[in-house]
Amino acid sequence: MSKKIVILANSRKLSGRCVAGKDEYGNWIRLTKNGHNPIPISEAINYGMLKVLQVEGIISRPSRQFNYHSENANYTRATSINDLDIETVDRLLDHPEDIFGTGKQVAELEVQNLNESLLLVEVSDFTIYVKNGGQYPDKLRGKFTYNGTMYSDIAVTDSFVEGRLSTCRSPYQETYETAYITISLGEIFNGYAYKLISGVIIP
Repeated sequence: MSKKIVILANSRKLSGRCVAGKDEYGNWIRLTKNGHNPIPISEAINYGMLKVLQVEGIISRPSRQFNYHSENANYTRATSINDLDIETVDRLLDHPEDIFGTGKQVAELEVQNLNESLLLVEVSDFTIYVKNGGQYPDKLRGKFTYNGTMYSDIAVTDSFVEGRLSTCRSPYQETYETAYITISLGEIFNGYAYKLISGVIIP
């Protein structure tokens, strides 16, 4: 099967990148290699935000370990064909009441009952900041307001944002009146799936 996909997430993982987007019908697809492996960095670097890819050989491969990673799909080849006009991003937005509940994490018993792990939402008062890591390296975090609720201390894993801010140190921050962000749920760690800002689009 062949599909056109708009890239809305390109997120750091330990062994590669999590690359995901929506097809022309608004369905989320997380591109994976050989089962559920992430995309190699050497390939993922070409898949910038709002790139439109022609993806060949797509086969749905929902995760058996994490029920909510239902969007996983293997593929044989992806070719960049053009960029989506940022003015048309609105039509791709999701409109949930909240973003996988409140707070920065979802308990394992709750998250395994979800049937999705990706959301593209428009938020206000979006701030990216560098948090002091104490004895550990500084951490990139985000906070924002969605539907009247403040979300804070959310890890920013967007690969391109991380690269741009790699030399910044606490208490650096930058704030935007509005932004489009992709929130994804990571794998379960110590009983929780943490929310990640895996894609950032500034209008």
